[in-house]
Amino acid sequence: MSETDNNRQWLRYFRLVVAVDKDNQQAIDLSEFRCKFRISQAVIGKPCTAEITVYNVSQETVNRLGIGTNVIENQGMRVIIEAGYQNHHGIIFQGDLWWKSVGRESETETFMRLVAATGDRARQYAVVNVSVAKGASQREIFDKVVAAMKEKGVDSKQLPKIQFMDSRLPRGKVMFRMATDAMNGIADTNNFDWGYGVDGLVAIPKTPTYDPNEKVIVLNADTGLIGRPALDEDGLDVQALLNPNLEIGAKIQIDNASVQRNNYDTTVSEDAVTKNQAVTDAFLSADGVYQVISREHVGDTRGEDWYTNLIVVGVNSASRPIAPSVFTYTSN
Repeated sequence: MSETDNNRQWLRYFRLVVAVDKDNQQAIDLSEFRCKFRISQAVIGKPCTAEITVYNVSQETVNRLGIGTNVIENQGMRVIIEAGYQNHHGIIFQGDLWWKSVGRESETETFMRLVAATGDRARQYAVVNVSVAKGASQREIFDKVVAAMKEKGVDSKQLPKIQFMDSRLPRGKVMFRMATDAMNGIADTNNFDWGYGVDGLVAIPKTPTYDPNEKVIVLNADTGLIGRPALDEDGLDVQALLNPNLEIGAKIQIDNASVQRNNYDTTVSEDAVTKNQAVTDAFLSADGVYQVISREHVGDTRGEDWYTNLIVVGVNSASRPIAPSVFTYTSN
């Protein structure tokens, strides 16, 4: 079988497993039910979240995820979603379940809605409480913050290499603050963005560069690109068929000739001038290589939705977006 055959985007693959105990020794497989999902992630220091709707499950199954309560956070019940296509699929979410609700869409159709998050316990409860010696490097300080987050369940084994500043502490100090705040400070000092991903912490440089040895995903009509990428003040909006490889920090290549420029905004508003000045070709990469800064997987196992929505920024582009943002979503 050729490499092209291995990556054919044909015949969907989906698996949803939810643990029913905090030790993750027992789990229920909900893959055969109709499921809708929306998984959002961005490098803005906030958890990766998943909203999942499972249709027509029994009351017994609902009760296995907690009886008589919606809030079930901090119980350590893991949610794992694997999706893609039969010849190309992977884990697109794994995190802790923290909300469950039930409802009815019609006289014949009921649903159970689950909300889960990656890194939420670390965001809320991880505290850095250490003494840092004189002469400590930025990397050493970073490692202490990572260690505090790891205690709350956030891994860092897939964390890419970060280019830290060479400066060292002129004197020792005591660090006692929330780990999220500490990470934000280190990120600002060392010019990188960070967040939580499938494999734990994610960090990418604010000014991306291209390494010829780095893997680049080519997106075009033959490899899953849908429609024309649209240029706006956040970067480049791209939609593709669901692809587990399109994660935060991934490099993609797009033909710049296919990019759609938005119209000039004549609406009278406070930010109209800012928007018109921001959306320029300076956001484009000269060679069409872009880095993913926001990613959203959207799917319906019995419907049409099976997409990955991206916000990407140009590698070595002349300008940066005003502020990387995430896709907004309002539930039904």
